[in-house]
Amino acid sequence: MQRYSRAGAIAAVLAAAPLPAAPVPATTVAEQAPAFTVRLHEGGEVDSRSLAGRVVILNFWATWCAPCKRELVELDAVLARHGAARVAVFAIDAGRRTEPRLLARQAAAMRVPVATAITAPYRPRGAAVPTTYVIDPSGRIVRVEAGAFRPGEITRLVDTLLGVTSASGNGR
Repeated sequence: MQRYSRAGAIAAVLAAAPLPAAPVPATTVAEQAPAFTVRLHEGGEVDSRSLAGRVVILNFWATWCAPCKRELVELDAVLARHGAARVAVFAIDAGRRTEPRLLARQAAAMRVPVATAITAPYRPRGAAVPTTYVIDPSGRIVRVEAGAFRPGEITRLVDTLLGVTSASGNGR
């Protein structure tokens, strides 16, 4: 009878296990934002090339995530404040097979369009929701936040990117 050491047995199991798929390259701050296409819950798609010159916010959220829902309220207010001509915000469902009625309920409660998918390399960082990518009007990633922003932080960031001061209101 052949005896195996514990370390040898673990090594044999690991060697026989399939290798995980190569990771999708991560997007990083200060890099030109990779092109993307967002699939909207209500139908249709949005190509990132159509958003040139705007601040773009890609927010991964889940229906069960309380911090996500709080952040969506602020994102909705940012969109209302600056308008779709200056800011594009997408609430991207990070859930797996979320019930369409739950997505529809959230979509009806805000201006921010709900998306069901986005092309790589955008995805939640680790398992963190919310995860938010902020892209400036020149197309560079200026912030990737895994976890919720502090209240008011997204508003201040977008105001800064658009050259709006707090005292000037909407800056138009």
